[in-house]
Amino acid sequence: MILIIGAGAHGLSIAYHLKKKGINDVILIEMKRIGYGSSSRNAARYRYHFYSKENVEYAKKAIPYLISQAKELFLNSTINTTGYLWILRDERQIESFKKLDSFWKGLGVGGKFVKCKDFDYLTYDGECYFAPQDGSFHHDYILYSYYIEIMNKYRIIYDEVTEIVLGSGRVKGVKTSSGKIIQGEKIVITAGAWSGKLLQKEKLPNYIEPERKEIFITEPIKYYIKPLIIDNEVYFSQTLKGEIIGGTETETERGFLPFTNSFSEMIKFATRLKSLVKRIEGIGILRGWSGYYEMTPDHSHIIGYGEDWPEGLYIDAGYSGHGMMFAPYSGKLMADLIADDRKDAAITTFSPDRFSKNKLIAEKLVI
Repeated sequence: MILIIGAGAHGLSIAYHLKKKGINDVILIEMKRIGYGSSSRNAARYRYHFYSKENVEYAKKAIPYLISQAKELFLNSTINTTGYLWILRDERQIESFKKLDSFWKGLGVGGKFVKCKDFDYLTYDGECYFAPQDGSFHHDYILYSYYIEIMNKYRIIYDEVTEIVLGSGRVKGVKTSSGKIIQGEKIVITAGAWSGKLLQKEKLPNYIEPERKEIFITEPIKYYIKPLIIDNEVYFSQTLKGEIIGGTETETERGFLPFTNSFSEMIKFATRLKSLVKRIEGIGILRGWSGYYEMTPDHSHIIGYGEDWPEGLYIDAGYSGHGMMFAPYSGKLMADLIADDRKDAAITTFSPDRFSKNKLIAEKLVI
């Protein structure tokens, strides 16, 4: 029996790919509802452009797979190649992006420097950097397509896992908050920001911390902001419906802060938005929400298992803000590992052991 802890995009993706392999004995355990964590609380964008070679190489495989999954799955996830546009405010940023541009071109994902005024809805008249390969999708349609595919095949238990049951150096099952013991020979932690709590409970190193982020969305207007715009303190784009969606770059304390929105962040978002975009005077904020980035020390995900971990224990978490776009591909890699013991090279690169071995991934481009 394979137990998957967490029924967000990563847990459901693993279940879907296990189903495709003909694996019958799988149980998902979810503490709240499908997609309760970051899977239903994100801005649904994808990109190839990361600071580290490891994440660029991962994205070069994960994004085409995301696009292929969108064609395969039941619901239309509306993949849209919109590009990312960075506003470069000073010479330091320009020099930094010149190095990144050379680095990205060497990896086959180069963009180009443009004048911000080429995007006539922007007020800033300076340098920008445009990455045309990046884009958007509808996260809920990916998430619920996976759910539709597995809901009649696998059992989903709505309960919170409080402890992993061990014996003779291997996993035996899990204990839940209701007192149930659910037996399993393989256990996969895909609990997002909550994954670290389970590691800590088992006295394993916890490299995952939650960091709350807020997103806001405006009333719809005519669709003309195609790329995701990234400035020093704000990022935003438009949905196909015409709403402007985005968030602010504000450092917050880490921890399980409540899923609320702050008036100050809403004002910050609206103020920066109106200072950057023409023709949106009087636009109103319709709603907002918050969710967790599951942050690791090097801002990169953790997949696979540790060399000293109990046998049969796996993890797929810690994506530090880019988890939704990677969920389909990571689910495939994890299913290959769990069902067939086929270990892709990326499993070693992003292993939890990299922290103790000082093989950190230098990812500095978190959005």
